[in-house]
Amino acid sequence: MSFQDLLKDINKRYGEDCMVQASKSNRLDKRDRIKTGILSFDIACGGGVPLGTIMTLKGEYSSGKSALAHRIGAAFQRHCRNCGNPMIDWMENIQDGAHVKCCKKPEKMRVVWFDAEGSYQNDWATKLGMFPDNTYVIRTEFAEQGIDIADMSIRSGECDLLVVDSIAHLTPSVEIEQSSEKWQVGTMARLMNKAMRKWVSAQNSVGLEKNISPTILLINQIRMKVGVFYGNPETSPGGKGIDFASSIICKVKKKGYIEEMKGGVPLGQDIEVIFQKNKTAPPNRSALFSLFFKDTDDYLTGASNIAEQVILFAEYWGLIERKGSWYVIDEKNRFQGAKKAGEALLNDYTLLCQLRDQIIEKEIGWLGGKK
Repeated sequence: MSFQDLLKDINKRYGEDCMVQASKSNRLDKRDRIKTGILSFDIACGGGVPLGTIMTLKGEYSSGKSALAHRIGAAFQRHCRNCGNPMIDWMENIQDGAHVKCCKKPEKMRVVWFDAEGSYQNDWATKLGMFPDNTYVIRTEFAEQGIDIADMSIRSGECDLLVVDSIAHLTPSVEIEQSSEKWQVGTMARLMNKAMRKWVSAQNSVGLEKNISPTILLINQIRMKVGVFYGNPETSPGGKGIDFASSIICKVKKKGYIEEMKGGVPLGQDIEVIFQKNKTAPPNRSALFSLFFKDTDDYLTGASNIAEQVILFAEYWGLIERKGSWYVIDEKNRFQGAKKAGEALLNDYTLLCQLRDQIIEKEIGWLGGKK
C-alpha cells in the first residue's frame, strides 16, 4: 500500500481531513487572524487574534480583562463566519463603520459567553461593540454543566468564539453538594485539566482543512502563593493545564486612569498587555493602549486611543519624522505636539488608515524576517 492510499484510508476511517500533507493545507500555510482594532494589541499578538487557538487573559481585578474580552468578541462579530473577511470597515475612534460586502452569504460570527461570574450585561457589551443577536450566554449551577454545553457548542461548528468569564469562578459540583467544612484538594485543577482536553479535542474535530475553526478565550485571575519568599509569588486558579493548553497567555495590567479635567471622573484607563506566551508569533512582546469608558471629544465609549498608537509606531518605523516638538509626515502635514498630531489624524481618517496599514505591513515584514 502506497502512502497516498494509506492517507485516503485514514481519512475515510477517522474523518475527512484528519491527516493531510502539510504543503497542500491552506490552514497550515497561514493562520487567519481577527484584528481587534486596537493597533498595539494586534501588533504584539502577531497581527490579530489567531483563529483556532486557546488564549488566556489573566490579571488583577479591574485591570481591563473583561473589557478587552468584549472588544475581542466584538471584533469576531464584525467578521463573516463563512469567508472570514470583515463585514464592517471599522473606524476605531467612533466604534462604528460602513458595512462592506464580503461574500455571497454574509453572516456574523457567533460568540458563546460562559458567564460564570454572572456579570454579563447587554447594554455594556453593546457599548463595547458586541451584537446581542449573535451572542449566546451560558449560566449553569455546576461548572461541569457549562463545560459540557461549551463542548457541544464547539463540536457543532456553530460557535466561532467561546469566552469563559472567568476560570476562577467555575464551581465544581463536589464543592456545592458536599459541606463547606470538608476540605477538598485539587478539585478545580482536575476539572480544568479535563475541560482543556475536551475543548482542544472539540477544536480539532473540525478537521485541518476548515479555515475558520473555533477560538477559545479564557479570563483568569491572579492569586498569591502562601509562604513564598523568593521568586514570583503569583499564580492563577485552575492549575498548570490551562497554561500548557493555551497558545497565547496575556497578563493584563492597569497602568492608571484617564481622568476628566473637571470633577476627576475617570474617562477610561491605560492598559498594558504582556504576551508571556505566544506560539503563533514572537513572544514576550507588550502592548500599551488606552480604553475609554465614557464618551470624549475625540473617542466614544469602548474605543482605544488609535491616533496616539499610530503616531508612536509610525515614528518607530520612520513614517513620521520628529523634529523637536514637530511631527512631520510630509510637506503638507506638519504638526506641533503629539496632541495636535493626533487630532489631525482623527480629522483625516484616510491619512490615519494609510499610516496604520503601512505600520502593519512593516510589522508583518519584520515577522517574516525582512529588515
